[in-house]
Amino acid sequence: MKTAHHAHHAETCRIAHPGIVESIGDTYVSVKITQHSACDTCRAKLICVGDHETRNSIVKAVLQNPADRPALHPGSPVVVELEEAMAWLTIILAFAVPLALMLTTFFVTLTSTGREAAAGIAAMLILAPYYLVLGLNRNRLNRRVFFTARPGVLESTH
Repeated sequence: MKTAHHAHHAETCRIAHPGIVESIGDTYVSVKITQHSACDTCRAKLICVGDHETRNSIVKAVLQNPADRPALHPGSPVVVELEEAMAWLTIILAFAVPLALMLTTFFVTLTSTGREAAAGIAAMLILAPYYLVLGLNRNRLNRRVFFTARPGVLESTH
């Protein structure tokens, strides 16, 4: 059974995944997503933060239609979606930029000092200010990269 798939809404490619409402806030719903084997090939799996042994993740999602809020309660099935471009942005920010920073720092330090140990330490230390800046910009990123949710069950793609 394939549970995550790509949906095309208004010319935008979206990654969709079924979930169950855990709780409802004023402006969002918390949704439990159970990752299945299909998640292993999903590009959005890297931003699903969860317990990898149970393969469950909790994500906060904005309702696509605020009028759906009264019909939702804990246990309600929903479809959680993320624009594919936003999934790629998170992958770039979480992995590609830090790797590029580390490699650049390593080789610049190695070239200037000739010491591998110093280059290795500098490459690791460069991540602290990067993740500090990323953390300080969390609210700005959350306004740009977010999940949406809509009531219902994800249709099978078979």
